Amino acid sequence: MRIPLSIIATVLVVSMLFGCKSTQVATKPSGLPKITTAQLLDSVRAHSSYEFLEAKLSVNHSTAEKTQSFGVRARFKKDSVIWLSITPGLGIEAVRVVITPDSIKMVNRIEQKYFSESFEKTNELLKMEVSFELLQSALTGEFVRLYDEQMYLLKPLVDLYTLEAASDKIPTSNAPLKLEQRTEIDPSIWRVTRSVLKNPARNEQILAEYHDFQQLETMIFPTSMRFRTQGKENIAVELNWSKIEEKSTLRFPFNIPSKYVAY
Repeated sequence: MRIPLSIIATVLVVSMLFGCKSTQVATKPSGLPKITTAQLLDSVRAHSSYEFLEAKLSVNHSTAEKTQSFGVRARFKKDSVIWLSITPGLGIEAVRVVITPDSIKMVNRIEQKYFSESFEKTNELLKMEVSFELLQSALTGEFVRLYDEQMYLLKPLVDLYTLEAASDKIPTSNAPLKLEQRTEIDPSIWRVTRSVLKNPARNEQILAEYHDFQQLETMIFPTSMRFRTQGKENIAVELNWSKIEEKSTLRFPFNIPSKYVAY
């Protein structure tokens, strides 16, 4: 299985949050208490908290042309490091990726090549607008905060809360892309269950869904995630998590062999 530089785009696609048209949610009278946006986000953060996290994933990535499946070993240090070891088959590592708030590094053991660039340069090369915070939030099912809290409208519905940000109310200085955002939060577990974002200017959209929540030591974690993008290219990504553990510490080994060449 040949894994080109586009594997980085595959890894990052789950955080290219270019929105999606949402289905209508019933607007019956809600029995949920009225709370502020700050109170809602504090509750979500409290149920999404961890220091070190380790897990295994099975990933299914589909486009109109082909479908690929591979396994991933993942390690996280909250707000610091995302470490991914990608194994297409037979348990042999093909690609290792280390993502920090400042940079993205990758070694491709099949092609004996490496990639090491700043987030800014990677975004430029792949024509994306991605940050470490976005990627971490999307991969762990946290609320993706694109704007200041006052930009969001909080709505209590029948059995969930929604946070919405409309593009026509967002100053360009806050977000050049002016993405529309709608996030659904289940108050029984205080976790994000659905995130819908939309880029009207480019007619691009993505839907993120989180299911099958598991109680860990200090957090509740979604073990099933689905992402669908529509626009220039239609992509579907499914992540199924197993052996999820919170750790007191983890290592994030990464080195580039001297014989490897840059992409």
